[in-house]
Order: sequence, then structure tokens, then C-alpha cells
Amino acid sequence: MSEINSARALAPTLPALRQQNLSDISQPVATTTSKNAVKNSPSNVANERGALPEVETTHPTQTAADDECMKTGRRRLKASRSTALDFTRLADASDSASTRGSQNLSRTGDQGLPLNISIDEDLYNQLSKTPADAIPPLVALLSASTPASDQKQAAECLANLAVNNPENQDMVASAGAIPLLVALLSASTPAGVQEMSAGALTCIANNNRANQDKVASAGAIPPLVALLSASTPGHVQNTAVYAIAILTFNHPDNIDRVASAGAITPLVSFLSTSTLECMQDTSVFALTRIALRSPDNQHKVVLAGAIPPLVALLSVNNPALLQNRAAMALACLAKGNPNIQQGKVASALAISPLVALLSASTPVNVQEQAATALARLVACNPDNQGKAASAGAMPLLVALLSAGTSAYVQEQAACALSSLVAENRDSQGKAASAGAIPPLVGLLSASTPMHVQEQVACALSSLVVENYDNQAKVASAGAIPLLVGLVSASTPVRMLEHALCALGNLVYCSDSNQGEKVFAGAIPPVVALLSASTTARVHEEAAYALRNLIANNPSYQAMVASAGAIPSLVALLSATDQEKVLVQAARALASLTQKSPSNQGEAVAAGAIPLLVALLSPSTPEHVQAEAVNALACLTFKSSDSQDEMVSAGAIPPLVALLSSSTSAPLQERAAGTVALLVMNSPGIKDRVASAGAIPLLVALLSASTPGHVTVQAVGALTQLTCDHRENQGKAAAAGAIPVLVALLSSDTPEDTQWKAVAALMYIVGCSTLIRKIMVAAGAIAPLVDLMCGPSTPEYAFIMLSRIVQALLVSATLTSASAFLPLLSLASVHSSEEVLFGTVQTFSCLASINPFIRRELAEAGVVPCLMKVRAARNTASRVKNAIKVLHLALSDVCSCREQECVSKRKQLHGQTSQGASGSTTSLCGNAEATPSAVEPVDSEKLMQELLQEEEREKAMKEDKAKAKREKKQRQKEKKKEKGASKVELVASDQVLEHFIIE
Repeated sequence: MSEINSARALAPTLPALRQQNLSDISQPVATTTSKNAVKNSPSNVANERGALPEVETTHPTQTAADDECMKTGRRRLKASRSTALDFTRLADASDSASTRGSQNLSRTGDQGLPLNISIDEDLYNQLSKTPADAIPPLVALLSASTPASDQKQAAECLANLAVNNPENQDMVASAGAIPLLVALLSASTPAGVQEMSAGALTCIANNNRANQDKVASAGAIPPLVALLSASTPGHVQNTAVYAIAILTFNHPDNIDRVASAGAITPLVSFLSTSTLECMQDTSVFALTRIALRSPDNQHKVVLAGAIPPLVALLSVNNPALLQNRAAMALACLAKGNPNIQQGKVASALAISPLVALLSASTPVNVQEQAATALARLVACNPDNQGKAASAGAMPLLVALLSAGTSAYVQEQAACALSSLVAENRDSQGKAASAGAIPPLVGLLSASTPMHVQEQVACALSSLVVENYDNQAKVASAGAIPLLVGLVSASTPVRMLEHALCALGNLVYCSDSNQGEKVFAGAIPPVVALLSASTTARVHEEAAYALRNLIANNPSYQAMVASAGAIPSLVALLSATDQEKVLVQAARALASLTQKSPSNQGEAVAAGAIPLLVALLSPSTPEHVQAEAVNALACLTFKSSDSQDEMVSAGAIPPLVALLSSSTSAPLQERAAGTVALLVMNSPGIKDRVASAGAIPLLVALLSASTPGHVTVQAVGALTQLTCDHRENQGKAAAAGAIPVLVALLSSDTPEDTQWKAVAALMYIVGCSTLIRKIMVAAGAIAPLVDLMCGPSTPEYAFIMLSRIVQALLVSATLTSASAFLPLLSLASVHSSEEVLFGTVQTFSCLASINPFIRRELAEAGVVPCLMKVRAARNTASRVKNAIKVLHLALSDVCSCREQECVSKRKQLHGQTSQGASGSTTSLCGNAEATPSAVEPVDSEKLMQELLQEEEREKAMKEDKAKAKREKKQRQKEKKKEKGASKVELVASDQVLEHFIIE
């Protein structure tokens, strides 16, 4: 008692503490992506404003320490004079995590959690001197040898000295109070002492990071968690929960310690079993702090069964404070894991009560938290978006955008709208029908706070993604000039990101908006941001906006290039640690250089090709590789300088490697297309690409298991490689290209792929007689003829088909021409010179095979049909001459008896059926050999035979050239001799003339 009296004489008078707010509690927010998606998810911002009524409670039980106080003469104050020991206003810097289309800010104010401790009125009046003199004796009373009643009173005094006073907090901690107070939390200590000790620790650590560390290091967390057990009195549990909340506030390490100590399960139980609102409030607050720490903690809170009681706290029958905290907690649990958190929250029917809290009768801070929770629940979740729309969220959120609403509520309403419509065409339409666009555009004005404008820009961006109707409505509402006005280096970064994203989405494939944007002068400031010293996200969004603006629009290509975009975009390609920046920079560069020789040259001069080639390395993510390949394709299109630069930069090996089976189909497709452009009209590059092993990889991509779009590009690349390149033609045949190309001629193959396969076969067929025999054996003639007779066959395709068929007929052994007879009807109705000439030439090749084919053609009426064509006035002379030659060939039909002809025909048919030659084919009854019947090609043997054939042809050409030279020489000598004889004759004439004159 002497120590207590000494403290009364030395300590200052403490004012009665008023209930205050826990405000500005920051919380990270979960957000999502679209870019193209891509790119339009809202930010989720938790906000809570305004003080709420105080909640007074009394202890349900009276402890033994309380009885001891009464016995020793200390009187408790009456209820009317009791002073609640509460805690100071807390502050926390906002933390954020940014993703596309979102900015994660926290502007959350949390109401104070009251700790009701009755104090001695005399003690308040007598603690009127210096605290420095009062604290040491009070700390001494905390020792184990002190009676429990004195321990409780000393802890109470220290709590009052420390509350809202950082200097006193530090003095109490320095005096050694923390370990003693922790010791008093043990199970053997009376409940009243436990309560006061927990309260004193709370006051010492409140808003004091150093003391938070000291309390945790002293081992306070395990005994505090132990006080949450069911056997502990309710008022002690409440104080322990509050101490845990204060210790974990803005302290990740302490959050981990609390979660590891097993606090989650009892805290969840307090949500439903406690009859005290303050207990529920404190528990929700603590669980929110724990859940914000990590996805693992979120998962634990969900598994502990927190969702149903939290949803129950959203009921309109509960106080606004509980509704507010419950909405905040649900928002935290909906963060980060759509498969667990969002699904469980939605299954607990949280969406409907959250929508109900958006009504005008709900307090502003509750509306704000409800909108925040709703935004997180529906983000990138079509099911939840549908539930929220069905519950009537859209008109309520639009109403919250009105001018009379709090700025923070407007911010969260815009955020929730953005989440509701993101990647959901149906919700986009509903939002526009509900009238969301005009108030959103109105909030872009300069008088609107920047944090609201940020979310509004994000919402507009989500509304117009791939929605041309909404693009037109937003543009008509005047949004584009306002958004362009926000594009400046002086604009806050997050606002700038959202404004650029919205502009990029507004101009995507919308010519009218492109024109308006250019008129508003957006190009120069957007281009300037590419090189500005700002965040990677701003660079990404600026490149995205430019890419959408110039997509397939040459006029804007020139404008953007003249603004200096190309060097800046090339510079962004060196940011190898920023994948999203690389993707958008490569896309913008591809759009700028596509079919633009001047821009191609500028990009090459700026050093784009080596940087793009470097991005083809195996260590680069595939989606970045794909964009780099696409940019290289645009750079090399019909540009020999770019082709040479790519070869010099070492592009061939990585490009060929991307054709392998280990690469994804989209990347294979782009790589094959780029190879086709790279080798176009360049024999030297064709040699290098073939030497790098491209041909076998391209042939492998022609298999039936390859996606059709990849096959088309592979056929195109193979066509370019074999065009006018005999060696590559042989390599393609040796790699097995012929059977798979023939298989692509079937009616099941898309038309575009069929014609590309025809083009590839046309280049390969001219290689040699041996390859022509392989094509005949692979069954090429029948599908080629079918395509020739097709009613929708283009003229250019017919020309290719006729040339291939004519070449193959030289190497084919036929017993019937029945498959070719449909060409007669085609010739009789077609007026194209090329088609008529190709048809006549094909019949001429058929007639040259054997007399039996000629007889069959004559009997089929080929001559009368073609003679009618020849008699037409508009028939070209070369067609007439070809018909005349065919007529003469068919007029010389063999005059042998019919039976003899039939007998010989059967004999010939039997020989061809028994023969093993790969060049023997029968078209009777469509019995042509199929690709599956073709024997495997020995590539080495084939290449040797091709080389031998090439040498023979070369020797023949040399012999012909030699003979031609010799003939020319003989003609020259003969002419010389003739000239000499003429001179002699002239001389003799002159002599004779002279003689006559004389």
C-alpha cells in the first residue's frame, strides 16, 4: 500500500479517456488482368469514414481480484461514473499492389475497439505529479511477490499512463514492465489481473513499432492466444483479442506468430457465439489483419468456418459498425484465390446482402465497404458477376456515382462497376442501359478528386473493351478529350495508367474514335511517355494505346512514326525484365512497320532486329517470343535489307528451333510464317535456313495432328523454300513432304490449305522425273483432277493444277482417261483463256500416253466439243492452235479391231496391276494409289539419285550448249568463206570492167 500511496503523490492526473477511432488501416487489395486482354480489371479500395456511436458494456462476471479490492477499501465507481479505457487513433501508410487496370489503395478507417476497465477515482486524482517518478514504483508492484489486487491496480495505472502518450509508453517499457506484464498473463493469475495486464500491454504497444517488437519478444503472444479459450471469462477474452489486434497491426511478423499460435479458430468462434457486439467487432478486426497477411492465412480463416458468420453480420439488423467490419473481412477473404475465396464467399450468399447494403439508407462508410467487397467478389468471375447483376447491383452502383455522394463511395462504386463488366459482354450492355456512362464521364472533370478519376477511367476502360456500341457511347459523351487531358507526365502515375488503358481500349478497331483521338492531340503526349522516366506500367499502357491506334491504319503509322515513337519503342525492347512492356512494345513496333518500308528502315536503323532476335532465346517466355517473332515478320516483309540484317543478327537458328514439336502451336505458326517471309526471293537465305534443318521440321508440321492454322503457315514456308531451288526441292521430297502434301488435297482440308499445298507441289514437281514418279505413286493425280473440275476453283489455282497434272502424266502409266472427262464440261462453259488452254494441254498430254487413251478420248467426244470452242470468235489463237494439234493427234487413232484393242487394253491393265513400279497408276474406277500405300522414301538414296539426275541433266545441257556453240562457229566460218568469195568476184568484175573501158 505504501507504493500505491507514493505513486498517488508523484503521478499526474489522467483525464478520462474518450472513445476514439482506429483509422486509416491499410489493407492490400486483390486485383486481376485483361490485355487484351487483357487489361481492364478494377482496383479494389477499402474505405471507411465517420465515427460511430460508442458501445458501452459491463463485465458479465466479477473476479476475485475485484472482491479483494472491495475488502481493502478501494471502491469501484458506479456505472454512471465509470470511465472506459480506450485506445488512440492508429495510422498506417497505405500499401498497394498494382495489376493491369487497377490500383490497390487503402483508405480504411476502423472504429475503436473499447476496452472497458473500471478505475479508482482517487487514483486518478492523486496521480498528478511527474510520470517519470510514478512509473518505477508501479512497475515494481507487478512482481510475483505483490498481492494480486496491487498487481491489478499497478497494471491499470500503467495502462492509463501509457495510453495515447508515446513518451510514457517508452518509459514504461524501459522500466522493465513488459516482461512482468507478460508473466501476469499466465493461467495461474486471477482473471482481473490477466485482463489489466493484457490491457496495459495493449496501451504500451499501441501505434509503437518498437514496443510491439518488445512485447512479442517477451513471449506475450502464446499466453494471449491461450486466453481466447472457452474457459476464460468473456471480458478477459475481449481484452486479449484487442491486444492481439494491436500487436498485429501493421506488423507482419506478429501476424505470423499469432496465426502459428492457433488464434484463428477461437477468433472465428467469437463471431457467432459471443453475445457482446464489442467481442464480435474485435474478432472481425483481428481476423481481417491476419487474413491480409498471406493467402495461406486467408485459406485457414475460410477453412475455420468464418464465411457464414461474417455473412450473417451483414444483416440489416446488425449495427453499422459490424456490417462495416464484416464487409471489409469478406473483401479480404475474396482476395487472391478465386477458386477458394470467391467461390466460398459466393456460395455463402454474400452477394445479395452486400448489394442490399448499397442502398441509399445505408451509412456511407458501410456503402463504401460493401462496394469494395462486391468488387472483389465479382472480379474475373462470370458466375458472381451474374449473381450481382441479378441481385440488382447495377442501378444501385450507378446511383452511388451521383454528385451528392461521398467521393470515396463514388470511387468504390466505379471500382465495383469495373469489376462487374470486366470481360463480360452482357454486363457491359446492362451497365450502359442502367445509365452508367454519363455519370462516369462526368466524374472525369477536373473538379473530381484524382483517386475517383482513377477508378472512373478504369471503369470506362472495362466498359468499352471489344464493345463497339459502348465505345461510341463513351466517345459521344465526351470522354476522349477528358482522358487525353489526363495524359501528361505531371499526372499521378496510377491515374496515368488507367487513362492510357481507357484510351487504348476506346480506339481499338474503332475508326471514328481514332479520328477523334488524333484530333484531340493524343499522339505527341502518348509518344513522349514511351521515353519518360516513369513506371514500366505507364510504358506498357502507352505502347498499348499506340498499337491500338495504328492497327491496320497506314495514315496513323506515319503520324506516330513522325512523333518519334520508333526509337522509343526500340529502346523499350532492352527492358528484358519487364515482360508486359516487351509484349506491348513489340506489338506496337509490328503495327508501325507492317507494310511500311520507311518505318521498316527506321526500325532497322534504330537497332530493332538484334534486340528482337535476342528475345527468341529459350530463356524468354513463350508469349514474349511470339510477339518478337511477329515483329520480325513485319520488319522483313518485302524488305531485303531487313532480311540481311536478320541473318547477320543470327536469327535463323532460333527461328528454326521454334519450329520443333516442343514449342506451342501459336509460336510454331508465327515462326513458320516468319521463315516464309525471311527466305522470300533470297536463294542464299534459303540455303542457310535449309542447312539449319528447317525442312524436316516444317514437314513434321504437316501431319494430321497439327492444328490447321499451323499447317497453313508450314506449307507456305515450305513453298517459299522450294521455289526455284532444286536442292531444297529434293530435300523436301527426301523429308517425306510429298505424301503429306498430297493428303492435304482431300476434300476435308480447308480450301486455303488445299491451294497452298497445290503451290508447294507445283514447285516440287519440277525438280526431277524421280520426284514426279513419287508423286504419282502417292496418288496425287486423282485429287488434283478433282480440284481442276471443282466449280469454285480460282483461275490461278487451275493454272497450277494443270501444270502439275501435265508434268505428272509424263511419268504416269494409265489404262483409262475417265477421270479427266469432266474437264470437257468445264471447257465448254468456261471463257477464260488460261483455263481453256490448260484443259487442251492436259488432254494433249493424255493423248500422248498410248493409243488406247487416244481412242477413249475420241470416243468420248473430246474433238467435237473442243472444235466448238475453237470455232468461237473470242477464242484466243494459242487455244485454237492447241486444239488443232490435239485434233490431229486424235485423228490418227489406231484402226485395229475393237476386240483386239480391248484385249490389249486388258493385257496392259494386267501388267500394270502386277508391276511393282511406283510410277504405275490406274485411274479406272478411282483406283489410284493412296498415300498410305506409298513405300517409305530412302532419303539418302533419293538424294543420290537426284544428284545423279542433276549431273546427267547438267551434262546434257553442256552437250547442247557445246553443240550450239559449234553450230554457231560453223555458221560463222561459212559466212566468212562466203564473204571472201564475194570479194574475189567483185575484184574480177572490176578487172573485166577496166578491160572493157580500155
